[in-house]
Amino acid sequence: MRYHKLEGATLVNHFTLHHASAKNDGRPFISTCVPQTVHLDLDCIEITHAAEWQDKDFVEKTPETPNFKLATTLNARGTTIDTITVFRVPEGEVGRFQEIEIQIKPLRKGIVGGKTQASSMDGVKFSGISSTTVPEEGLMDGEPGKIFYRDPEDDWWDKKSEPYLQLEAYIDEDEFNSLLQRLSVTSAPIANGRLQITAELFENEVDATLSEPWHPKQYGLLMKGEKTLYAWTRARADRIQIDYRPVAVPRSPTATIDEDGEYQPPTPFEPVSAAAVKKIEKHLKNIAMTVGIGLAAIFLVLISR
Repeated sequence: MRYHKLEGATLVNHFTLHHASAKNDGRPFISTCVPQTVHLDLDCIEITHAAEWQDKDFVEKTPETPNFKLATTLNARGTTIDTITVFRVPEGEVGRFQEIEIQIKPLRKGIVGGKTQASSMDGVKFSGISSTTVPEEGLMDGEPGKIFYRDPEDDWWDKKSEPYLQLEAYIDEDEFNSLLQRLSVTSAPIANGRLQITAELFENEVDATLSEPWHPKQYGLLMKGEKTLYAWTRARADRIQIDYRPVAVPRSPTATIDEDGEYQPPTPFEPVSAAAVKKIEKHLKNIAMTVGIGLAAIFLVLISR
């Protein structure tokens, strides 16, 4: 793995890493942190509604500001064929992941996309054979969404027992609400889901040059500073798709011709089997016999008086 051991590696900035190994011309091999496209298969898709208290220490409140705010989140678990390695310099690998916990929330229009509306194409001139130093602010400056590395060791409220990755991404409010409405009124069972994201992740220049788009990628997520339980990188949800399995609809009844050549009109119910008919007939005979004995007994009692 590219980020397993990083002895001798040097961080130029938070988006450019020089490895200890060098090319024939003496230039070190470079990993650059640029927008990368990651595809995830989704399962455990859920919708969460909540009412949240608006704390004055975190929200600028006016007399018109409500005390509570309704919040809705689309949650899922995502799995990718790519590998994201959380690493530190020079220690190397902290953890390796192919699963991401997904949270998608609404946000007012104009914020998602940040300052540059960056895509994976913007990273091409900084990666692969053209690898060079990425600007200090990165290429997704202002993007509100993030992928977090979380270690539950320091969070007593976290129900997970092992470190994990979590995506907090946003969709414009109008489109989020429309999507939510469609999900809510669809009664068919979910077949599967897919999510495409763009995230600032490190990739070695050799991998970026030689790999094809369908190859599994080896990405890196830098743990900055002295933090050992927490790291993040900017990310955006580009496309979410949820597929449904159509509910089976029974065929409409049709008219038939029986063995005697008589026309039988269509019936909206399933025909009763011959065995069931025999059971019903036997039951009716038993009822008739019981009723007959009862009537005979009553008749005898009446004439004996």
